[in-house]
Amino acid sequence: MAKHPFKPWCSRRMGLGRALLIHAFIIFASTAQTFAQTPADTQRPPVWIGFDDAYGMKTNTSAVATEWGIKAAMEEINANGGVLQGRPLKLLTTDNKGLSARGKDNFVQLAGTKDLVAVLTGKFSPISVEMLPEAHRLSVPLISVWGSADPITDHEHKPSYSFRVSLKDDWGVEAMMKRLSTKYKVRQACAILPNTAWGRSAEKVIQEKSRKEIAQFPVVRWYNWGDASLKEHYKACLDSRTQGLLFVGNEKEGAILIKEIAAQPQSMRMPVVSHWGAVGGTLHALASDELNMVRIDFIQTFTFINNKRPRAIYLADWILKNSDLKSTQDIPSPVGAAHAYDTVHLLAKAIDTAKTTSPEKVRDALEKLPAFQGAVKHYTQPFTNDRHDALDKSQVLFVKLTPLGQLIPQD
Repeated sequence: MAKHPFKPWCSRRMGLGRALLIHAFIIFASTAQTFAQTPADTQRPPVWIGFDDAYGMKTNTSAVATEWGIKAAMEEINANGGVLQGRPLKLLTTDNKGLSARGKDNFVQLAGTKDLVAVLTGKFSPISVEMLPEAHRLSVPLISVWGSADPITDHEHKPSYSFRVSLKDDWGVEAMMKRLSTKYKVRQACAILPNTAWGRSAEKVIQEKSRKEIAQFPVVRWYNWGDASLKEHYKACLDSRTQGLLFVGNEKEGAILIKEIAAQPQSMRMPVVSHWGAVGGTLHALASDELNMVRIDFIQTFTFINNKRPRAIYLADWILKNSDLKSTQDIPSPVGAAHAYDTVHLLAKAIDTAKTTSPEKVRDALEKLPAFQGAVKHYTQPFTNDRHDALDKSQVLFVKLTPLGQLIPQD
């Protein structure tokens, strides 16, 4: 409240009675104004959702894009009254810097927040896998909105506190294998995988689903995060006379691979089908000169381009209004934004169904959600007691990456 122009006892020239009258009026006016500005209930406390991702990695675009999706949904929900009859949703973020130990600590920190209902996890599957024991020890839902490794939802913890609104390797890697066979006519393929939970998840699918009608994989090569070259792995693929490559990695490893393939004679540049971590960052800037020299497709579950779903249009418009981007084609890491947007809407419904911020009750409610029209798809029944994955193989599409960073749907 602005300061009143009169001092309590006003001017000495005033009579005492008049001064007392004015003073009484000031107190009455102040009390009336305070009463008028204060609703019957003070602003209701927020309900918190946590989000952990690698904000500190300069080449990573997934964290910011995912945060856009979270905030767009929260703004929409809060404008319509929030949750639990008027409580606003609010976001808490932490930066794991791409380190599993830090991500695990971040989960514990977030889970300890009063009225926090769930923690969304980001791009790095190994970090989500490392968080699982803490999610079940603390009984706080972990919802992956990017990580694809099967163990994020396939594990022995009962009841399960992990959910996913994202691609799952079980059907995602199989789709990549089929892409090599159908588009590039590959029968003998090579895989280059990271020595992590993510790479082992992909390798398990490759071993289980290789067969004559899909590309077979006589060669699987492993690399470690931080390796400066993949040249020897690619040479092993060429030496084994494979005709195509399945790659699992993020933007830094993707840039190394693209540059080293581009340096080969054209006849020795195998077609590549890549997992989506590589386009969850600035791959186009890291390998801008070589990108068009390599045939490479990237798996996705969502695109804003030519998408007519009302919530997808709403989300794209929100991002453009709240960023410096000029076109929906320019939105980086679109899967993160869309998955997170749908996830927050599903969480809001679970909170209202549970009628509490108790994470245990919200977990139970997530398994019983009604149908929901999201940005990514129509969720007939998002989760069940036995299925904590909201997406399926019908969401799979493949894109090309342009030197401007745009992900253009193919076929």
